[in-house]
Amino acid sequence: MLFRLRSIGDTVLMTPVLSALKAWRPDLPITVVTEPLSAPLLEPHPLVDELFVIPRARRGIAGLEMRLGAIRRLRAGNFDMGFNLHGGTTAAWLMRLAGIPRRVGYALPNTRWLLTHVAPAPTEIWQKSTIHCVEQQLGLLKFVGVPVPSPLPRTKLYCAPQARAAVTAKLRRAGVSGPYAVIHPAAAFQSKQWAATHFADIVNYLAQRGLQPVIVVGPGEEPVAEAVRRALPASHRALFFTDLPLSETMALIAGCAFFVGNDSGPAHIAAAFERPLVVIFGSSNETVWSPWTNVPHRVVRHRLPCVPCAGPVCQAFPEPECIRRVTVAEVTSAIDAVFPA
Repeated sequence: MLFRLRSIGDTVLMTPVLSALKAWRPDLPITVVTEPLSAPLLEPHPLVDELFVIPRARRGIAGLEMRLGAIRRLRAGNFDMGFNLHGGTTAAWLMRLAGIPRRVGYALPNTRWLLTHVAPAPTEIWQKSTIHCVEQQLGLLKFVGVPVPSPLPRTKLYCAPQARAAVTAKLRRAGVSGPYAVIHPAAAFQSKQWAATHFADIVNYLAQRGLQPVIVVGPGEEPVAEAVRRALPASHRALFFTDLPLSETMALIAGCAFFVGNDSGPAHIAAAFERPLVVIFGSSNETVWSPWTNVPHRVVRHRLPCVPCAGPVCQAFPEPECIRRVTVAEVTSAIDAVFPA
C-alpha cells in the first residue's frame, strides 16, 4: 500500500514508484491511498489496482467519524506493507492505526516511532548530495530491497476516455481545430507566480508561432485568468478554461502541442504526458521539483543567494525578486529552444 496524500504535483511525481514495483513484480497488487483533490490523476492509471480515497479531515465529530470509517476500511484490507511516500504525520498514523505490519518511511522526528522500517536520508540511500522528489520516493523501495530500474522510470499519466471526449467536444465548440498550447499562469503562492501581464505576452507570442493559446486554471485561480484576460488586446481570441474538472484538465494538457506555466501541478501533468514544456521557477528548488521527463523542456529561473526558500512570503525583498526578474525574452527564448519554428 502506497500513501501519497496532498498535492497534485507530488502525486504525479510518485508514479515512477508504480512503474518500479510492477517492473519488479507484475503480479503485485498495488493500492494507493490518496485524497479527493488528486484522485483523478490515478483513477485511469493501469498500474493502480485499487485507489483508496481518504476524505480531507474535518473538525468536530463528523470529521472524527470520517477518519475512523477510513481506518476501519483500511484495516479490512489486511495489507502486508505500507510506504509513507508523503512523509507526513497523517499518513504515518493511518498506516499504524490500519494495523499494517510493515510500515516504511523516512526517519522524521514526528513519525519515526510509528514505523517498523525507518529509512535513512535519501541522500544516504542514493549516495549523492542532491535528490529529486522522484528519487526520494523511489529511495524507500531501494531501502527495503526492491530493485529500482536503471534508468529510473519517468512520470506517467493516463486519460480517462470520457474526459478526452469531453475536452475534444469543448475545443471543437470553441473553434480550436489545429495545434494548441496550454498556458497555466497560476501557482500556489506569490513567490512562484510570474506576472499575469507577462503571461499575456506569452499568449501573444504563441499565437504568432501558429499555436492556439488555451489558458487553464483550477478552482480558486480564476482571478489570475482574469488578470491575463485584461492584459490581452480586446481582439485576441485566446480560449480560457476556468472550470474544468481535473480529469479534463489532464486530457486538455495531454492533447496540447506545447505547455508553458509556473512550477505547479499542471507542469508535472504535462511532463507525465510527454508534452514539450517550459516551466518558470521562482522560490522553489529546481533540483527537487523540475519536470521528471525525457521530452524537450526548459526551466527558466533567476539564481539569487536566497533561492531556494520555503516561501510563500519573500523574506529577502519587498517583492519576490526571484520570479519578478524572469523576463519575457528569457521565456520566449526557452520556448524557441524547446519548440523550434
